[in-house]
Amino acid sequence: MIKTHMIERYGTVPTIKSIRIQKGTSVIVRADFDVPLINGGVADSSRIEAVVPTLRALDRAGARIRIVAHLGRPHGAYDPALSLAPVGRVLARLLDRRVILVQDPFAAEAFKKYEAALDILLFENIRFWPGEEKNSRAFATDIARWGDLYVNESFASCHRAHASVSALPAILPAYAGLHLESEIKALVRLMTNPKRPFVAVLGGAKIETKLPLIRRFVRDADEVLIGGALANTLFALHGFGVGRSTAEPESRVPHALLHSKKLYLPSDVLVADGLEAGAKCRVAAPDDVKDDEYIVDMGPKTCASFAEHIACARTVVWNGPMGLAEREEFSRGTLVIAEAIKNNKGFTVAGGGDTLAALARHHTGKQFSHVSMGGGAMLAFLAGEKLPGIEALKRVKRKAKNGKSTE
Repeated sequence: MIKTHMIERYGTVPTIKSIRIQKGTSVIVRADFDVPLINGGVADSSRIEAVVPTLRALDRAGARIRIVAHLGRPHGAYDPALSLAPVGRVLARLLDRRVILVQDPFAAEAFKKYEAALDILLFENIRFWPGEEKNSRAFATDIARWGDLYVNESFASCHRAHASVSALPAILPAYAGLHLESEIKALVRLMTNPKRPFVAVLGGAKIETKLPLIRRFVRDADEVLIGGALANTLFALHGFGVGRSTAEPESRVPHALLHSKKLYLPSDVLVADGLEAGAKCRVAAPDDVKDDEYIVDMGPKTCASFAEHIACARTVVWNGPMGLAEREEFSRGTLVIAEAIKNNKGFTVAGGGDTLAALARHHTGKQFSHVSMGGGAMLAFLAGEKLPGIEALKRVKRKAKNGKSTE
């Protein structure tokens, strides 16, 4: 009988720990390889490394591994700049295995040549075909012919109703991989009776996408610390001038939420007269930003205050940088937050694409209890939304396509 892991709010999601995979079983792994590329190479391999434990477990069991993944947003058309070839090279090195990049897994000759291959197969960027983002059942069926089982290891894609995330697991017996399981368990732990004080730190931009999360944390957390362009927007809604800063002053934020006593905005900010190297900077009060200035980071008083809030917390979640952290001279606030969370002995979770990039640049992520590879998926999960990729895993099929038992 398949043993399952009960996930609060998400029902019963089976994992690969619950099954015996027979030698020769073909397993399609939906991986998260949406990594940054620089000069044709992988700049940060964190997302590739995250799936390695699952791939090794499948390899030890004698499975034939076929990997489906995407990179960037090619919108259903071939783009050589978004090829997964660099990912394949990194994966081969990490696994010490031959990895074959299958340029067109839908071609009859490719299936005939590689269907029985023992090497690891990496299919070319699945978003090169329009059927992926259309969540085409026929497209998913074409992928399914390569496998007996399906394993989802792409939490970052789980909020997308795409063919390889939502339709494919409805065709094959479907399971969560080791990293996806860890993502769900960590985020459920975060939102289920967290140890208090519970502090949420939110930065970045796009208040419309983060508003549901702000609303939830104002309700469920003890303190919500706001920085980055999110803070700029809230400053503007309070009637402060934000100069030329990134902000969304037309956003609709409920009055009660905007004035919640749990919501903490920066008490001082770093402003600059430009965004180029060598720009003149000064520390200012939020209501003292000139029309031609940019808010680029938190000020020193806010850095110290936010660090103190985090030091007193027993549970911390962080999503989004505190300023223009991609620039060294504007990254102090983000680094102060990272250091404070790193030093916290409680349960700490960080996530979001820009957050991960900042952590990678400064090698601080490994000190957190959990670093989520999801951006939009993490926000949606914590806001209480149902994720198509996780919902699909509930529809468990008991027999593999080849008739082999998975129980």
